Amino acid sequence: MAELLIAATTAALDARDLQRALERALPEGVTVRRAPGLLAAEDDGSALDAARRRAAIVLVAAPAGPDLLSHALLTAEAARGAGLPVPAIVVCGPGAGDQRATLRERAGCAVVDLPDPQAPSATLAGWPLADWIAAEPTGTGGAVALAPYGGWEPRPTPDARDAGRHKVDPVLLEIIAAEGPVLADRAYGLYNRASGGHKLTSVVRAPLSGSAYRLKGDGRVVFDEEEGDGLLRAAGAPRVKVRELGSRTLDEVPLSEIAELMRRLRATGATDLPRATLDAYGLVRMTARAQDILARAEALADAS
Repeated sequence: MAELLIAATTAALDARDLQRALERALPEGVTVRRAPGLLAAEDDGSALDAARRRAAIVLVAAPAGPDLLSHALLTAEAARGAGLPVPAIVVCGPGAGDQRATLRERAGCAVVDLPDPQAPSATLAGWPLADWIAAEPTGTGGAVALAPYGGWEPRPTPDARDAGRHKVDPVLLEIIAAEGPVLADRAYGLYNRASGGHKLTSVVRAPLSGSAYRLKGDGRVVFDEEEGDGLLRAAGAPRVKVRELGSRTLDEVPLSEIAELMRRLRATGATDLPRATLDAYGLVRMTARAQDILARAEALADAS
């Protein structure tokens, strides 16, 4: 599921109340974080580095002071330069009327007002939050932008063959939320390797598949069985998201995702879609396996 990062343009801006209000308003599974600037130290790098690793969506929060315009635009462009989507800039507090007007002209995204950052709930009720958490990065110079993959960070997990559902289901949901839309076999393989397994046998696959169907029955996961062995995503997450290859191999990318990338490449004027797709993913060799996958994806792109 998505992560929304509130990136303040100054450490003096207290965004805690905005964070809590967003956590209450957003669907279950959406994480809300905040950072006092994208260059703030976090983990082993900057907040921007960490946001890219987590494939976050950036909500810029800027106080309405004399530096509103420059600080808001610089923060938004830094996020976009890292391949992160910026659906909105939140202008906090009163003032800077002329700069607000210029910001709306130049922001390239929504600009919304938050008159009182300490009482945000009533104001954000009118914000299109569902659209914001589905935002994708903006390409430059006619190029197709690919969102960072993010992905699940492996950690020790219990053996699915003898662990109860109360142990397996939360971990599989965590994988699907981080990786989705994700092919079922990739999600099961990630779980299996994290538990110390190697080959995804039918004996290992069975309890994981059962977990996926339980999560579907609980309304927490959508299981699209039309694509290969199935496509899993958290409830409320977009059905297709065009992302970098990340840690995936080409055959681990959902066919619907490749087809959508091809449609976008065609819109920019690409004619040899299989080669343009390999280039977009940073791949070079057109193997027989890649040729087969890309041919099926192109047929899907043509059909839709």
